Amino acid sequence: MRKPFRGFLKDWPWRVAALGVALVVFLGIRHSVSYTQTLTLAVEAETVNGTQALTGFEPGVVSITFRGSEAAIRKLSVPGAEPPRIRVKLKQPSADAPSTMVTVSPRDVLRDDGLRVVAVSPNKVKAFFDTRDTRWFEVAEPIITGAPATGKVRVSIEPKRVEVTGSRSLLDELEAAQTKLTPAILDVANRAEGFQTVLRVLPPDSRGGWTLKPETVRADVQFVREESVQERVFEQVPVEVLQSPDGARYRPLQRMVTVRVQGEKRELEAFKPESIRVVGGVPAQAIPDAEGAVWSELELFLPCTNRVTRATIDPAQMRFVRVRPREDEE
Repeated sequence: MRKPFRGFLKDWPWRVAALGVALVVFLGIRHSVSYTQTLTLAVEAETVNGTQALTGFEPGVVSITFRGSEAAIRKLSVPGAEPPRIRVKLKQPSADAPSTMVTVSPRDVLRDDGLRVVAVSPNKVKAFFDTRDTRWFEVAEPIITGAPATGKVRVSIEPKRVEVTGSRSLLDELEAAQTKLTPAILDVANRAEGFQTVLRVLPPDSRGGWTLKPETVRADVQFVREESVQERVFEQVPVEVLQSPDGARYRPLQRMVTVRVQGEKRELEAFKPESIRVVGGVPAQAIPDAEGAVWSELELFLPCTNRVTRATIDPAQMRFVRVRPREDEE
């Protein structure tokens, strides 16, 4: 009778050795392409309806070690990214049991598909309970991270109030402090066009097994361009006098004027008062009045720029009187 396993068993030492080599190679490759990172996460709870509500865990945080590809592990540190969460399921304890022990397992950790949980420490926490109640709380605007490509960020959220169920004593504390709920961080880095997104509403704090309805809010994000045109006023700008063609000397009756300049905000902010010049002169064909004075237009000289849209002098004209020789001597 033919024995089918005789050939296989004949070379079994070599086959075992080959299997061992393959296993070593597999483990080496797996180690080279996988990375780990440990995060400390707050313990949250999903409780069933009943008369009691969770007031907190002891300890309230657990260390979770994740393993995954380099990209998946790096994503854990990206600003604004939704972090993993620990959400355990609790049963209603008996009325005479104010606390109970809860096991935290890898399946209680909510994370991206590319991550595996390889360690949970500690894996047991103690849950404490109190009388259940429900209140309404306002939702604050989200914290914004990242710089937009242009303009300022304006965010409106809906709904603006959320129903919160939890421990009555903790709810009393939150109401007394006029607490507002906080949505998840909103990242607008390099964004320029308006968009809509959904943000998770974070629990009021890490002490209780809160139930929020709804758990998310809709965020409408718009980018408003900053006003780039600005007016800047320069007061007490001295008037310089040009020499008359006939050699006569004149002086302005008003030595200071006001200059108003409109233009690009950044450009105007760089202007220095001493860089602005107002010049007046008496043309050769000017006809003096009975008092020997002449009206002349004032001319404005600004720093070299093409970002000024409008500039005015107040007053735009000025009366110049001839300087007598005696005044020159003085």
